Amino acid sequence: MDRQVLLRKIMGAGDEIRRLQQDIIALQSIDIVNYPENYSGLSQQAAIRSELITQKLRGLVYSTTNISKAEYLQNAADEMEIRIIETGGIVEIEIPCLLPHRRKKQTGIIAEPLYAALSHFVSSRNSPLKRFGHCVICISHLYDKKLFGKGRNRDHDNIEIKGIIDVINTFLLTDDNGSLCDIFNKSEISDRDLTRVSVMKKDMFPGWILGGQ
Repeated sequence: MDRQVLLRKIMGAGDEIRRLQQDIIALQSIDIVNYPENYSGLSQQAAIRSELITQKLRGLVYSTTNISKAEYLQNAADEMEIRIIETGGIVEIEIPCLLPHRRKKQTGIIAEPLYAALSHFVSSRNSPLKRFGHCVICISHLYDKKLFGKGRNRDHDNIEIKGIIDVINTFLLTDDNGSLCDIFNKSEISDRDLTRVSVMKKDMFPGWILGGQ
């Protein structure tokens, strides 16, 4: 890459980082109890800006270094602390953040590291993982109780899940069409923002939901 082009890209990322710093300073001064709407709007703006910064910096890594995309994304998955375990026939994925709003179309920031994490999960098993045929994907949206307020608890149909489902389909499912795969969403209060995705056979779902999972 031409040095001048590279410098412009780096400076552009630096400008966005300075704007993000301003957003964070503004967030610190908002009274979240009395003005939750202001906090909600600004926090979303800051989150989207940080995602755009990440996408720009990822592009620089891919285009200017010898680090492969697969290597970078596996490191990103580890740093993000994406966790995948299988217990009793249920594959559970923990993503340490909330999924973005549907209109923002920013699932790549999560979907790409998730792809790397699931690839590693499947390839590192001692025995092959049998793909789910008829299944239920349960998506639990956990909200940090310290930040919970008006505007944070979103309608499920406003949350972008397609990119996540597509990645899960690649590694865990026979197919994600409606005749085989059901999607279940629920929201709850937690100690931190978190998205938990549980993939199971359909006959396991009643016991899972009645068990308070």
